[in-house]
Amino acid sequence: MSLGARPILLAAALLALPLTSALALRGPVSRHPRGPLGGGQLIDGECPPRYPRCIALTFDDGPDYRTTPRLLRLLAERRLRVTFFAVGHRLDGDDLFHRRNRETLVEASRQGHTIAAHGYRHIVLDGLRPERLAFELDRTDQLITATLGRRPALFRAPFGLLGSRRAIDAVFSRGYTPAYWMLDTHDWEVRDPRAVLRNFRAALDGHPRGGVVLQHDTRPWSVSAVPLILNELDRRNAALIARGEAPYRMVGLGAFYRPLGHEAPRGMPLSRRRRHAHAPTPQASPETPLAGPQGAVSGASPSAGGSASSGLQPEGPAQAATR
Repeated sequence: MSLGARPILLAAALLALPLTSALALRGPVSRHPRGPLGGGQLIDGECPPRYPRCIALTFDDGPDYRTTPRLLRLLAERRLRVTFFAVGHRLDGDDLFHRRNRETLVEASRQGHTIAAHGYRHIVLDGLRPERLAFELDRTDQLITATLGRRPALFRAPFGLLGSRRAIDAVFSRGYTPAYWMLDTHDWEVRDPRAVLRNFRAALDGHPRGGVVLQHDTRPWSVSAVPLILNELDRRNAALIARGEAPYRMVGLGAFYRPLGHEAPRGMPLSRRRRHAHAPTPQASPETPLAGPQGAVSGASPSAGGSASSGLQPEGPAQAATR
């Protein structure tokens, strides 16, 4: 058996196990290193200085077996690798919905995409009680680890709200590298691919060096906007190259990574937080009950690289580091 086949077989075996043995993990989460992208300083989403222009695609709130597979096909056509920030409640169950979501996450990982954590119920972490905060982080870690056979290294706070000392310490003490964004498509405010494209254009006009892009793979119109966004980047790259300027380079979040070293862990400054219209205030964070034996939370519901033919340039070592 090749070494490369072992993680895939392990993930398949974990998916086949009953929920009680594969996912209902109740012990403390291991603090061993999370891989090359763990233990870093907060990624604020700005294009790193070594790149004149760059774009890193990221997708939150999945996986969703009804929408994410189409996105995977679109990305495969362009030979792109992205980062998926998964929420735990979409993986935590033994019914068809949750099993197929776990299968979708395994497929995304198999195709070389980075799988990261986004909390369990997508609630504001600031202001949560310690036990609820630990659950939001640790249960999601357990679910992703049980599904893929390895731990996530990157974490994105729901709504980008990571400001309280308790929440910052909880994230960094677990070895996560928090990741933010620079270009918000506001795809949660619209329901049309062209509107998502307009929002992306406006965001890129405001930050012409690019950076980390925020979308949601649970929204079909945002998935449909991906080819439009890539075509827009092709158009801009053609104009940049014609003027003798550097085009946008497609990179992974590994291009943004900096070891924490002796720096103090940073949350996101209030002035940089982009508040979603549906985000509760940190002071009013839901204090929902902890999960029961199967990790279910009351009210949980399913509803709740680059192209060789384009001007987009696939990233080399920095991209590979995110896989």
